[in-house]
Amino acid sequence: MVSALSSNGSCIPSSKRWEVKTQEVQPPAVPNAGAAKQSVSRPATVKDGFDAGPNTRADWQAFSGQAQAAGRPAASTAKTLAPDKATADAAVQQSYADWKAKYVTADGANGALRVQRPENNGDTVSEGIGYGMLLAANNGDRTTFDGLWKYAQSHLNENGLMNWRIDAQGGTLGQNGATDADEDMAMALVIADTKWGGYKQDANTLLGNILEHEVEPGTNVLKPGDAFGGSSETNPSYFAPAYYKEFSKFTGDTRWDKVADSSYDILDKALKQPGSKDTGLVPDWLDASGKPLDRGPNHSYDAMRTPWRVGLDAAWNDDPRAKAYLDKVNTFWKSQGVENIGDTYALDGTSLSKNHNATAVSMAAAGAIADPDAGYRSAMWNEMMKTTEGGGYFGDSLRALSLLTSSGQMTRPSDGQGATAEGGGQPVPAGTGGQPVPANTGTPRVDAVSSTQGVSGDYGVTQAMADMDKLASLHPVGTEMHGVGDANRAGFEKNKRPIAEAALSAAKRYLPELPLQDATRMLLADIAQESTFNPKLNVESDGSVTPDKTIGLLQPRAASNLEDFRNYASSDGLKRADGSAWDPKATQDGELANVWENVHVGAWYMSQMARLGAVSANEHYLWGRDGTAPTTVRTGLLSHFMGPGGAANEGASNPGAARYLAMVGGEMDFLQSGLSQRVYDTVLKPGAV
Repeated sequence: MVSALSSNGSCIPSSKRWEVKTQEVQPPAVPNAGAAKQSVSRPATVKDGFDAGPNTRADWQAFSGQAQAAGRPAASTAKTLAPDKATADAAVQQSYADWKAKYVTADGANGALRVQRPENNGDTVSEGIGYGMLLAANNGDRTTFDGLWKYAQSHLNENGLMNWRIDAQGGTLGQNGATDADEDMAMALVIADTKWGGYKQDANTLLGNILEHEVEPGTNVLKPGDAFGGSSETNPSYFAPAYYKEFSKFTGDTRWDKVADSSYDILDKALKQPGSKDTGLVPDWLDASGKPLDRGPNHSYDAMRTPWRVGLDAAWNDDPRAKAYLDKVNTFWKSQGVENIGDTYALDGTSLSKNHNATAVSMAAAGAIADPDAGYRSAMWNEMMKTTEGGGYFGDSLRALSLLTSSGQMTRPSDGQGATAEGGGQPVPAGTGGQPVPANTGTPRVDAVSSTQGVSGDYGVTQAMADMDKLASLHPVGTEMHGVGDANRAGFEKNKRPIAEAALSAAKRYLPELPLQDATRMLLADIAQESTFNPKLNVESDGSVTPDKTIGLLQPRAASNLEDFRNYASSDGLKRADGSAWDPKATQDGELANVWENVHVGAWYMSQMARLGAVSANEHYLWGRDGTAPTTVRTGLLSHFMGPGGAANEGASNPGAARYLAMVGGEMDFLQSGLSQRVYDTVLKPGAV
């Protein structure tokens, strides 16, 4: 069975001016007759690991490069305007409860749910369905989410996009799609699929329809609808670059990245127009050259949403283009005073209407998310909290959404979502077995499949599959660990995505202390060495497995590794590849022939060995239940390259492994010459593969 490559030297995320406190926790533990127990603070039901001795936690932090320098503040992974999490939670929950009670109804929905506009004869617009799906998904309210999506699906046009306006009885008042609504629905589906599973096909279908009908071919300019617009007419408040980056990851279609680039290009041109170049205010409507259009030349109820949408990209991705826009517009709001924010301005900043209402304030506040001035961020939060009037359907919806984004609680789907209770409430983290990560990683709970966790740039399925291609090419055909040749190419391509998804999920869940990119690459490198990406290695033709034989991608054994997984692994938030709940105790031997189950079992076992420091010259699988296992975790992530012969004899007993390691720049002396660091530098370190 595998252990892992040592990834000594994981980097600490860069410090930011805003800080989020993370609770101090201990490593996972289960009963150990031979070792002294530590006092731990975690749910009593969590037991996704073994007690590894009193020094393991400190050793793990030092080993993984996460010991915090004296006086250095913890880095934050969530930007927020809220003064603390409790305040944010209360505000988000109350605003959603109030919004839902006022606007969500089953009347006229034909067995579904809809968002009504009481001030417009109780009609429904697709924009409201999009807002509602976002709010429901992010508040863990699956019943409402499903009801709203059902309503949208019952009012699709021939392009597979929701007709934009429906009367209170279900009749169509406005045909054709509205792009802002459609992209909000699509993002909500992506979030829901990450959170609950089961929405991937719907999300991919809707995203394909948006690309086909609401993005201008050739220019990648976002059209405002499927029946009009493009370079001649577009709406900057529809530009959602943070969404497009997520859509690219979710679908693997890089055209979405081009839509993000096109949106920023138009926004940059708009900021060079007279007036806008000084204030950062953009018009409601413009063309692709950035020039305002007569149908909406001022900054009003359309354009005021632009800081909210662009602010999300600053919050999620630190995109410098987002910050350049937000710096300008925030400078303008500071000059006005947050208590004086109005609803309509000429582009040069002349106030045309001074309605100080929930819509205008909440959208301006959402754009303050990346501002370095803590006093300004606090003032924006306080103003948004006290300004609740004058919104109606539109303002109340946007205020609820702004509270989500500006409190850091609308998180990037590729960072994963926690499973949530039916009917609302805050997410219950999944992907860590319910365990918070060590406090000085600067990372709060780790929740699912794709986060940078301190690694520069985004790392998800697309990047993991590219790493698999490179790792496969590192194995010279004809050696013991031969590469993926032509005969196996079709199988490799078929299994590439499932393996990448499984490795990302397992890395996130079982090795949360490490940056996700490093941990995933470690697993992929070990899969390459163990099985050359062949999930059916040692699996019989009828799909059966032999309990005491190593099996599949990471070569666990049913009789030992899977048995320990059944006995000790936590089911807290654990899911199968299809999103269904997974009880470790119910796992059958034959499931080790599956990609997802094999990688999870193998990675879980590997993580326990790492925390035990279970390495010695003669028996590197020592579990340490007698208290004799080394507690220095630095030795704990040594790879199965060592083989049964142990580290001291590996060079002689496994020349194939020696050739592989020499190829990636190491020597065979694991314990004496720092090979673990060399392997990390050449195989695992960001940018090395």
